[in-house]
Amino acid sequence: MMIIKVENLAVDKAAAVIRKYDYPLLFVHGAGGNTRYLHNYLNFFAAAGWDCYAVNLRGHGASALDPRLAFLTIEDYAADVNAVCTALNIENCVLIGHSMGGLVCQKAAEGAEKIKALVLIATTPPQGVKFEFENNFVLVKMILRVIWSNIRGKALQTSYAAASKTVMNNIADRDKQAVFEMLGPESMVAGRQVARGYPIAMDKIRCPKLVIGCKKDNIALERMQEKIAKFINADKYIAYEQFGHMIMLEKGWEKSAEDIRDWLITTAAK
Repeated sequence: MMIIKVENLAVDKAAAVIRKYDYPLLFVHGAGGNTRYLHNYLNFFAAAGWDCYAVNLRGHGASALDPRLAFLTIEDYAADVNAVCTALNIENCVLIGHSMGGLVCQKAAEGAEKIKALVLIATTPPQGVKFEFENNFVLVKMILRVIWSNIRGKALQTSYAAASKTVMNNIADRDKQAVFEMLGPESMVAGRQVARGYPIAMDKIRCPKLVIGCKKDNIALERMQEKIAKFINADKYIAYEQFGHMIMLEKGWEKSAEDIRDWLITTAAK
């Protein structure tokens, strides 16, 4: 794994072991995340024949600290994705977004003629699909946290207890601390955009689309993912019984990677 600097952004690259495909994959992490939790996928797909990249959005992970983190927007993050594509000459990539990264990828794909395909994993919904929660207590806590962050003008930061019940609910207990250490602060403004519903011009996304939902996901409910797939007219929808929100870190994660691989081979190559 190597790190490439694109201005203030740090981009992880896993080169194809033997390059089989002439288009790369670009992964985009979710809210408060970074590229570290995507490494299982990067290594898998590099071994399968793709050059793989993952961007640390501004203010996240190995990218430069951003004093405006609390006020960054979905537009800012989409601009990061587009900047990486242009700088690295990978405009013909497949965009693979997880959680909020899925919404960022949707925005980045608007009007992008060269994008080969769009893969949305446990994605944040675009405007037009209601953000649903299984546990009202979790929803209330998240809303209160956003309100408090707005009052203080500071970035959102989850707690271990909250993360354990939401994004890490299906992570093995022995691994939870390590996963939690991969999580950091997130923009309150981006959080507010997500909560209100962020508009995406779906008619401007012309590439094939795959949506993935997980039955054990407590933060991006599987039934919501199915609605997203229908709303965006996805080419394929996959639902997993065994996975939660952090699918790429959970036991048996390879199954999801294999299914994405197979879909790309049959769809993106057309």
